[in-house]
Amino acid sequence: MVDFSHTILLNSLLKRQKPELMGLLPALVTGLGIDIWLFLLHNLVQPEQLLIKLVWLTFGLTVIGLGTAIYLHANFAPIPVDRLMLIIQDLTEMNTLYLKTSIYLFFLVLALTFNGPIGIGTLLTVCFGEPILNYFMLLIGSLFNKKQSIRK
Repeated sequence: MVDFSHTILLNSLLKRQKPELMGLLPALVTGLGIDIWLFLLHNLVQPEQLLIKLVWLTFGLTVIGLGTAIYLHANFAPIPVDRLMLIIQDLTEMNTLYLKTSIYLFFLVLALTFNGPIGIGTLLTVCFGEPILNYFMLLIGSLFNKKQSIRK
């Protein structure tokens, strides 16, 4: 699992409150889910052609964007990187598209600086993952607001 301790500490300092450790729960569940998925399906799904790889990447980015938007709107213990985005959004009133892309670009520069493993999937995720998330944040937000207005 990724070491989130620095991000948790930064979030705590920015919000001037105790560190939020509940954000580790969704990160742990996500990590376990990915590991189990890879263990069970590593032999079944192995696309060879570039077009099929791009289709699977697009599908994955779409599902991740939708799932992230749903769990962020549910406001249940976002992972530390997502909490950082929400804190900066509260402080600056910037759009999630620009914020998360900036955060991911920062981490990409760190990975480049320290010779981290960066592939085409990483670059495509930085470029397209956040516009997809932004689309679903707006969509889920409007659906959530409609449901709230109906209840009133």
